[in-house]
Amino acid sequence: MAENGSDLPGVSVSVKGTTRGTTSAGNGNYTINASPNETLVFTFVGFKPLSVKVGNRSVIDVQLESDVSELSEVVVMGYGTQSKKVITGAVTSVSGKEIASQPVQSFDQGLQGRVSGVNITTPNGVLNNAPVIRVRGTSSINQSSSPLIVIDGMPINSGDVSAGGYTVNNPLGDINPSDIESVEILKDASATAIYGSRAAAGVMLITTKKGKEGKAKLSYDTWVGATQTFRRFNMLDAQQFMDLKNEASRNAGLADQFFPSYNADGSLVNTNWYDYIYQTGYSQSHNLSLNGGNKDTKYSFSVGYTDQNGMLKKNTFSRMTGRMNVSHRLTDFITIGSNITYANSFNQAPNTGSTGAFSTGGLGRLPLVLAPNVAPYNADGSYNINRSANNLGLGKNLVGPGGYYNPLPDLDLSKFTSENAHLIANIFADFKLYKGLVFRTSYGMDNTQIEDIQFSNPIHGEAGTTNGSAYNTYTNIKQWNWQNYLTYDFNVDKNSFTVVVGTEAQKFTINRWGAGRTNVSDPFFTSFQGSFVNNVVGSNYQSQNGLLSYFGRLNYDFDKKYLASFTLRSDGYSAYAVGNKWGSFPGASLGWRLSEEAFWKGSSISNTINELKLRGSWGRVGNTGVSDFASLSLFGSGLYGSTPTWAFAQAGNPNLRWEQSTKVDVGISYGLFKDRITGELNYYQNNITDLVLAEPQAPSRGVPNNSINTNVGSMVNKGLEFTLNALVLEKKDFTWNANFNISTNSNEVLALANNNADIIASTGGLESSNIVRVGYPVGSIFVIETRGVNPANGQRIFVNAKGEEVQYNHAASSSTRWTYVRDGAVAPAITGSDRKVWGTAMPTFFGGLDNTFKYKQFDLGIFMQFSGGNYIYNGTKAGLRDQRAWNNHTDIINRWQKAGDVTNIPRLVFGDNISNGSANPISENVEKGDFIRMRNISLGYTFKKGLLEKAKISSARLYAQVQNAFLITGYTGADPEISTNRGSNIAPGVDRNSTPQARTYTVGLSVNF
Repeated sequence: MAENGSDLPGVSVSVKGTTRGTTSAGNGNYTINASPNETLVFTFVGFKPLSVKVGNRSVIDVQLESDVSELSEVVVMGYGTQSKKVITGAVTSVSGKEIASQPVQSFDQGLQGRVSGVNITTPNGVLNNAPVIRVRGTSSINQSSSPLIVIDGMPINSGDVSAGGYTVNNPLGDINPSDIESVEILKDASATAIYGSRAAAGVMLITTKKGKEGKAKLSYDTWVGATQTFRRFNMLDAQQFMDLKNEASRNAGLADQFFPSYNADGSLVNTNWYDYIYQTGYSQSHNLSLNGGNKDTKYSFSVGYTDQNGMLKKNTFSRMTGRMNVSHRLTDFITIGSNITYANSFNQAPNTGSTGAFSTGGLGRLPLVLAPNVAPYNADGSYNINRSANNLGLGKNLVGPGGYYNPLPDLDLSKFTSENAHLIANIFADFKLYKGLVFRTSYGMDNTQIEDIQFSNPIHGEAGTTNGSAYNTYTNIKQWNWQNYLTYDFNVDKNSFTVVVGTEAQKFTINRWGAGRTNVSDPFFTSFQGSFVNNVVGSNYQSQNGLLSYFGRLNYDFDKKYLASFTLRSDGYSAYAVGNKWGSFPGASLGWRLSEEAFWKGSSISNTINELKLRGSWGRVGNTGVSDFASLSLFGSGLYGSTPTWAFAQAGNPNLRWEQSTKVDVGISYGLFKDRITGELNYYQNNITDLVLAEPQAPSRGVPNNSINTNVGSMVNKGLEFTLNALVLEKKDFTWNANFNISTNSNEVLALANNNADIIASTGGLESSNIVRVGYPVGSIFVIETRGVNPANGQRIFVNAKGEEVQYNHAASSSTRWTYVRDGAVAPAITGSDRKVWGTAMPTFFGGLDNTFKYKQFDLGIFMQFSGGNYIYNGTKAGLRDQRAWNNHTDIINRWQKAGDVTNIPRLVFGDNISNGSANPISENVEKGDFIRMRNISLGYTFKKGLLEKAKISSARLYAQVQNAFLITGYTGADPEISTNRGSNIAPGVDRNSTPQARTYTVGLSVNF
């Protein structure tokens, strides 16, 4: 039987040193003739072999232990599987067990730091935010750099599907992590070319759990947890705020502006706005699965429920999932099956600022700007608001941060949700046409219906000036995929061949419709269905695209020693014009297992290095990220009042074609000391050409946006990847396993449109701190250089484009505020044209270290993630030091006050938004992004089998863990992983008013019956 108590049919049982043998029946029983002094050997695929001395026993029951290393020998590839020993492409596999127990919304978060060459970041702490996934760097400028996601052979739609203003909706979060058997990441062109035009950013293959032959196994997994904020800023309290802001007012030649307010008990009003916005969020997850089958029918069913409350109030995520994977052998030649997953997820979030960095209602920003000497409520319990100005009330202050809301009415009275119903399903049939020859036909669908509902209350906030608003949007996304392919496995002496040829067709359709209503006429209603004065149609959209493909692959090995793989795919895509719709994408790789050579096996080195494989690959893949009708010239209709209009909307380019990535990869795979230590070392180079960019046109041509999309750009990614997996220590009751990976990546832009003209990227439409420039990494940090504070006068020193030092004095008249440091003469004002490239915004190295210790029934897991080599533009710091009527970080206490003071905080002058970088990005706010994060610490106890037998339980494990336990970094912002611009290629590495990541504590239980 297996470890879980299920019977194992087909186990080979032999008498050691003889030819006598048999196999176990369907119930695990076997019969064999053996004498007392002989030894029985039990072997079965996926389990460690076991030898047992017969002795005087006539009945010998054994339990086989799973062999994880052997199970990992076979990995999933595109349209098939392959033995890990003979793979010649760059493929990394992660077991679903490493993901399932973590309190994550989507499986990708469980992969962070675990896969070499793959950098995954969570943009902020808002629940179910779409991740930023980069496989071997940024692969485009204007198109997607996210990998293709394939579930059980079915390519799916990914990315935020919400059309709402504030709530995010990540379809990857609809995949229950507990349902995943393994995740394979295809990185080089040899591995990804089988997906052709969709593979430029890599491919991620997800395999869900399938039924296995044997007794039915019922499993229940659950965890409960608590989530809290992490690394809050230390803000000025009420007294500090008044003292410093009044000092700034006097320095500006003004009278004091800020005065105390008192509570009913006479105490000073001292509001910590964090306490009204953040909370301890409690979460729970439950998963029930049933797996089993016989030689003809195998099944795997599961249901799951997750309910998570985030650290932000009114930020929730709940998900219900159901999965049914069934396969049935109709005859010896025909097998049919299906993989069906259904999920319903409900996302709720207030205005967090995730979709607007400078939103005056963003909850990532409000606790940083609102005055602490102002109360959230009036003495009578009503909200402290100024309804006419739609602002937070001033209290006793004479001025306030204009435009910023009291967050409480929004949290209490408004509601923003995004709910989706998501079906991912495919059905398949396998026909064994000849020995080793199998034909598979598979039809799949990925259908998502999303309803976004927004209600903004009429009292205060986003709709305070329109007396309330409601927006409802319904989106229907449909994608079908039909695959037909032949697989032929055959051997000729020591020559092994696997041939795959096939075709694939796919169609994607999106329809969206909605409307908005403002000026609520009946305050009883808080939904779109209520009574509103104004009604406007909006958010209507529809589009579609189609893909037709032909593909083939040949894998060859001679004696498992000399290896080769050749792939070719031809894709036709509807977005391109006639003559350019089709593209061909080849891939090839070679491998040599030196350790299988006779000279190696016969040498003493084989005792140390038992496995050594050299491999290299080349290939070309594409990116289908252009808009669905990118090559066409389009006209759009509209209304001018009640009059229909018709206008030129897009200038087409019939020569538009795929962006192409030509990839070279060289690698070494190794195994030491009988595979106690295994790993890989890879070098890659990815030359990306034909990047689609807007080529400027003369205004006289009358072209919309004065540009036409053209294939003119290019860039390159290079890097190294190293992985090491080790069984460090193995004693009778103790084992120590360690896994380490580190990757490097360097990016350089080689060509751009308009004679290599710079592309300036914006954050929130207000701040431009990134640039795309030839000779530098894409999206580099682009700021004005500063050189501290002049100790003589407390003025910030700036460096202009000529390299001259200029200082700024906000207290002077507007015409004399800028002066040269050298002589005090009036100087031209510093502007955005004085910016310079400061450094890369993308990590140049990243990785992780995972240690697992087991002592008897106890296990301890410690997983650390690290990243660095990049810069972050800490725009939040600019706001935390802004000398308008905003609150500030306590670091401004160390401001310049008198001649000779050495500090990085200039003299406080009320109204100054220049000196600290609010008006223009400055190098003072650029920081290194290096960090080491304790991503997960877990402690578990597996109960002894004897204690469980009476309850018919085969195994049970109780565990506790901390996610995001601590962070080691020199970065002063909330979190160095924050990405305000989320998945932007051209504006990465910006932290502007974003909510930080959270720390989560969980306790869980896994039970197998």
